[in-house]
Amino acid sequence: MKCTVTYDCWQMECCGTPFSVGDTVKWFVKAYDTVERERSDILSDSLKTYFDNWKTDYDYDAHSSDWKDILVLEGKVETIKILYHKYVPSVENPLIQIPVSGETVEVEYVEGFEKKLYDMMPSAYIVALSECTISRTNV
Repeated sequence: MKCTVTYDCWQMECCGTPFSVGDTVKWFVKAYDTVERERSDILSDSLKTYFDNWKTDYDYDAHSSDWKDILVLEGKVETIKILYHKYVPSVENPLIQIPVSGETVEVEYVEGFEKKLYDMMPSAYIVALSECTISRTNV
């Protein structure tokens, strides 16, 4: 089975383990539809549409306490793309930065502290996996 995972950069910076194309990884993930429901209350319709451009099967989540929705995914890394975003202050609250454009760059390896691309910040890794297995947590 093949699948794709969104792995937010802040999660990698906090406590992630660097990975490369060809590595076998074992991650805690949530199904994308679960994440989409969680986001629906906080994102505007335009931002929901924007994020759908990078929709994946799963979202990496090593910080959730909601164990009923957490799955264990194991698979072989086929491709890695870094998703870069340009941010601007929100009209409603200028202290909040919102993404307004983005670009992906394919790489072979990530370590968690990727550099800016032009005026865009790294936001997430879009990871394609093969040989995927999914199981429930035993918590």
